[in-house]
Order: sequence, then C-alpha cells, then structure tokens
Amino acid sequence: MKGPPKKGSKGGGAKRKISQVKRKNIQRNKLVKQGKAKPNSQPRYIPNQSKKNRDRTETKQPQLTTEQQKEKAAETDKLRDEAIQELADDLPEEEKEFIKRMSRKRKLKEDEDDLEDLERGALSRIFSEKDSSKKVKAMLPIKTKAGLKERTIEVSDHEDSEPEEAEEAEPSNEEEDEDDSESDQTRDDGVEISTPGEEVSVVELYAKRKELIQEKKIQIGSLASSFLEVPEERMMNLERLVKLVDAPQPEAVVVTVQRLAAASVLEVLKDVTPGYRIFHQDTGEKLKKETLKLQKYESGLLNCYKLYLVKLEKLINMFKHSGKTRSQLEVKQAQYFLWCMCQLLVAHPHFNFATNILHAIVPILTSSNESARNTVQTAIEDLFKGDMRGEISLEATRLINNLVKSRKHNVRTEVVDVLRSLRIKNVNLDKEKEDEIEMKKKEARKRKLMEKNKISRQEKKRKKKLDLLEKELLEARGEEGKKVKEKFFTETTKVVFTIYFRILKSFPRSKLMGSVLEGLAKFAHVINLEFFSDLILVFQSLLSADFLSQRDSLLVVSTVFTILSGQGEALNIDPASFYTHLYNKLFQIELVRNHKDVPLAVKALSDMLIKRKKRVSKTRVLAFAKRLGTLSLQLLHHGSIACLGLLRQLMNAHSAALQLLDSEHEVGSGVFDPSIVDPEHSSASNTTSWELALLHNHYHPPTARLSMHVAAQCPTSGELSLSLDMKKPVEELFNIFSMDEMGFNPTIKPPGAKKGKRSTPSSSSVNLDTVPCAENLDFFAALQT
Repeated sequence: MKGPPKKGSKGGGAKRKISQVKRKNIQRNKLVKQGKAKPNSQPRYIPNQSKKNRDRTETKQPQLTTEQQKEKAAETDKLRDEAIQELADDLPEEEKEFIKRMSRKRKLKEDEDDLEDLERGALSRIFSEKDSSKKVKAMLPIKTKAGLKERTIEVSDHEDSEPEEAEEAEPSNEEEDEDDSESDQTRDDGVEISTPGEEVSVVELYAKRKELIQEKKIQIGSLASSFLEVPEERMMNLERLVKLVDAPQPEAVVVTVQRLAAASVLEVLKDVTPGYRIFHQDTGEKLKKETLKLQKYESGLLNCYKLYLVKLEKLINMFKHSGKTRSQLEVKQAQYFLWCMCQLLVAHPHFNFATNILHAIVPILTSSNESARNTVQTAIEDLFKGDMRGEISLEATRLINNLVKSRKHNVRTEVVDVLRSLRIKNVNLDKEKEDEIEMKKKEARKRKLMEKNKISRQEKKRKKKLDLLEKELLEARGEEGKKVKEKFFTETTKVVFTIYFRILKSFPRSKLMGSVLEGLAKFAHVINLEFFSDLILVFQSLLSADFLSQRDSLLVVSTVFTILSGQGEALNIDPASFYTHLYNKLFQIELVRNHKDVPLAVKALSDMLIKRKKRVSKTRVLAFAKRLGTLSLQLLHHGSIACLGLLRQLMNAHSAALQLLDSEHEVGSGVFDPSIVDPEHSSASNTTSWELALLHNHYHPPTARLSMHVAAQCPTSGELSLSLDMKKPVEELFNIFSMDEMGFNPTIKPPGAKKGKRSTPSSSSVNLDTVPCAENLDFFAALQT
C-alpha cells in the first residue's frame, strides 16, 4: 500500500488545501497503525490481497445458540435500562417521566409479541394435528346420563373431494362482490360470520362454535400460565384476562367465554393474592429498586382485583332489584359471577376489598332467587366459621344489623340464620366493667404507695425494667393479639344480641322468631345473668299469647331449659308453666307429614328431665315417661327409636321411673288420666308402660329390640343388652334411621324364591237364579233410606 503523499513533494508548488474531516481521518489512521486506537469500520476490500491474508484479517464470529442469543439480548436490555436510568437521574422530572414511559411501552410491546407468538404456535400446532389425523365429519351429539356424547364419522378422500369439485364447477360471477363484502363477513376478532342468505347446518354451527371455544380456551390459558410464571413482570397479561370477563364475543360463545375468563381470573387471584392488607404510604423518601418493583406489582394487582370485582358486581346487581324480568341464561350467568365473588371473599377475607364484597353480597340474602340466597348464605357461614380474628365477622354482623333495621325486620329468615355460625365461645360481655374496676383498684393502691414514699430510686429503676420486660413477654406470647380478638368478638356478640332482643321486644309476631330463638339457645352461655329473669318473663308472655307456631313454641321451651341448665342453675326460678306447656304440646306434633319437630321436642325433654334431674319431681318424671311411651306408638320407626332412647336415659337417671314396668305396683289413689293438663295431677304412678309390649312386634327390628331392652329394665349384660351402636345420643339415632334419603336401615332382604309350582286358586261360580229374594224388593228405595 502506498502511503499519503508528502507535503510539498510536487516540485515546490503551493500547499494543497485539506478539509478538516480528511485531516481527522489521516490522524486516526496513523493512530490505528501505531496500535493506539481501534478502527471504527471493517477493512475495505482489496482485490490483490490473498485469501490467507483475508482470513487472517477477518475475525471469525462464533455462531450462538438460541439460549445464548436470549441471554445476550437480556444482557443488552439490562445495560440499556441501566444507561437510561443513569441518564434519567441527571434530567428534570418531566423528561425523566417521559423516558420511563417510553421504556415501559417498549417492554409491553415485547411482552405482547412474545404472547402472540405463543398463541400462534399453539393454534398452528393444534391445526396441524387436526390436518395430520384422519378426516372426520362431526355429527349431532347424543345426550346421555353422563352428559353430551360427541359423535364423528370418518370421511374418505373421494367423498371429501366431491363437494370441492362441485364448488369449483360452479360459475363464480360474484367474486368481486365477495371481495368487497369480505370486511362485512368478518369481525374484529377474526370470526367469520355467514351471510344472511347462506344455509348452514346444525352440525356445522356446532363444529364452528366448538372451534371458537377452543381458540378462546387457548388464549385464556396462555394468558394465565404466562402471568403465573413471572407475575411481577407480566401484569399486562392479568389485565387482558380481566378484560375478557365482559368483553364482547360472538353470540354463540359469549356466555361460555366470559365464564371461562371469570373462573381463570378467580383461580389466578387465589394463588397470587398475599395474605396481608396492601397499604402504600407516600413518604417522599427514595426507595430501593426492589421496593419500587414490589410496590408497582402490588399496585397493579390491586387495580386488577378492583376491576374484576366491578365487572362481577355489574351483573349480580340484578338480584337486588326484583322489578325487571331477566332471561334464564342471564340469571345463570349472574349466579356464577356471584359464586366467584363469594369464593374470593372466603379465600382472602382479610384482603383490601373484603368489606366491599360484603357490601355487595349481604343484601342478596333478601333476594327472591333461592339459589343466589343459598350461595351467599353458605359463603357467609364459611366466612364466620373460618374467621379466627373476628374483624371481618364484626363488619358482616353490622351490615346484617343495618339490613334488618332498614327493611323494618321484613327480611327472610336466612338473614338471621347465618348469625348462628359465629365463633362466639368464651366471650365475657362484662369484661369492660371488670377491667375498669380493676384499674381503679390499681390506681388507688399506687396512690397509697406514693403517699408513703417508701420506694427508693433503685427500686423505681428496677420496677421500670420489670415493666418493660413484662411488656416484651406479653408481645412474645401473643397476648396483645388475644386482647384484640376478644375485643372484636365481644363487639360482635353485642350486635347479635341487639338484633335478637329487638325482635323479641318489638316484633314478636315476625317470621324471624324461630331463627331468634335458635340463636338464643345456642349463645345462651354468654348471656348475662341479669337478663335471665327478664327473658323468661318474655317467653312466658309469648306462650300465653298463643300465636306462636308449633315449632316456635317448642323452640321457646328448649331455649328456656337450655338457659336454666347452664348459668341459670344459680337462679331460683320454677319453670312449671313450661313443663305444663310441653306436656300438652307433645300430642299435637305433626307425626306423619313433618318429623323435623321430633328432635326438637326430644332435646327439650332431655334438657328438662335429665340435665335438671335434681330439680324435677317424681310425679313429673312418671308423667313424662308414660307420655313418651304413648308417643312412640304414633311415630315412624326413626321417631319411635328416638323416644325409646330417651326413655332408656330417663330410667337410668331416675330409678323411680322403673315402677312403670311393674304391673303389681300401686302407689296412692286415683286413676291415670292423660287428658289432665298438669302432669303433677295425672296420677301416672297408677299406670304401667304397656306400650312397650306392643312395640316388641314392631316392623323395624332395632325399634323392637330397644323396646325389649327398656322393658327388661335396661340390663347392661346378657341377651337383652344393647350394642354400642344403639347407645348413641338420641339425635344421632334419629338421623341414622331416618328415611329422608329414601333408604331403610337396616336394608330389607328380598323374598326368596319358592320351590315347586304355584297352585292355582279354585274358582267358585254362583247361579243368581237360585238365590232366594223377595219379589217386592226395591233396591233404589233401600239405598235412599
């Protein structure tokens, strides 16, 4: 290579003018030759250079694999982001926001491209599998017990090609019109729509619908799976998935696609929602990169969570307004959306929008749609049973109280029934008063010690250290959490009893009375002793008014004896009127059509005669034992076995009842009269339990065996002793042998086949002419008389 011409080499002429660019190039070439700089471009092509020299000068680039290329691209993106971040730190706020926005758009575009590639690849793979398989023709499905069974038949190549040849043979005069109207026949989402004049078979419509649903399933599945892989970086996929919940779809698949999207978002949110409440506070301090990334993710998750709930609430609001009629398909879709919202509440009751969900679903407890009511009732009951802290239970109870007050107690029984699922166990309603009294005592003691002034400085320092140590120990044991929990459940109990007592006092004729009485019976252990006497007076007035139903009156008696068998034992109250009422109501129970009242009556008798056995007189025990034996003759087998089980417990608890099994035993004067109102004066000591002898031949073998056991004075060993299965509680015996599921326990063996031929009955013929009859007999006159 020839170097550049030396200055002034042309015969002493004037200096040649060189541009600045050329001079810089000359200087750079010198530095490159000296090895002090690197060339900015590839060396130019030299024709006379040999191949070996060319190979030496050219640097061979190694071929990278796909993973290496991805790693290199990720490293390049990381370096670019760091460079942009460094540049943004030195710029003003407006330019910094612009740079961040542009980088965010670039990332979103790259994620969209990756997702579209995944969807395209999945679709192409499915269609290629379909093409490679045998050609089949879809037929109409068959409906079976297991559901719809799809049918397909194989189609040969020549059968499949015949319609194509026929289509090719037809003259295509309207090709230009079809091209012009192509945009009208397709929608934005690429779904083809047939023209109004085109005839389409049912099988083709079914196959097209199935194909559309399959495409949407792939799209929804790819969005959900790609988000779950890296949730912090692919929040855009969750946003797209939430938009599909109410996005417009073809009419044939709109319900299915929206339901699939709602179910997918529900499962995704169940997985990624944290177990704590998200709360961001703007302090103005500069945060770390990881903290900013976490805050961005949590903000995006909250937005998606809120948007999903808003979309669900739009449709479920139809249950709150009963005026407008809706189609059956729309109602079913709303029921499914309601179920999704309830499931989200039960799964994450302490997340940010749990209170909003409660505000949306609690009014549906008064809806006319039974399925929607049951869904909400089940969800709130599960919420109460699983709430260990009590905060969400308190919020739900307050909402129910406001609903009952705003509707003037004209609500359905489900509104009050859900309160029985609350975790109210060891709640002390007088805790605040006791704490206040204890605090006053401590302050008075402290004042006395300060007046004496006997504590030295060293003792004061030691006391401060002990107080700090005691506080740390309380925190370590979780005592503070227990106090908060007790506070929440105490407030919840106050709201519940406010609802119950308000209905008892102001609305005794309300249909909610049964639910209130059941709730009082369950939570009687936390009622203050001060209210017991007032409650019993209220119950006596309700029974004397005689407007309660049969079930409500039994609930009143059961509630009274539940109260008196617990804390009420300390009170000196004689519930004679309740004994008399139950004694007369036992024969008025619907024994054939409705058996739900039998367990309630048996429970009331158990609380009355067994739990309070020391406070029951002998004459009452005999009267109720005789009535139980009579009642067992009128019930079906599961009711009879419950009464006999209680009679067995009664005889074990009260030895005086055994005299009913002795036919020669007579005490006092008089004759037993079951129609007398007061059991004390029925003279039950002068009768026997003869009903047990009739029950020995009962059609139900366990009932017959139990009657023999009771008649033999309940032996613990021998042939007439009972097995462990028959010694279960009375309520369990009733449920075990119940026929609600149309089953007989124990099962009845089918009759065996008779050997030999059946003998045909002999037929006798009578000649009417030979029968003697008066000639003047008038049949019609005889009928009239």
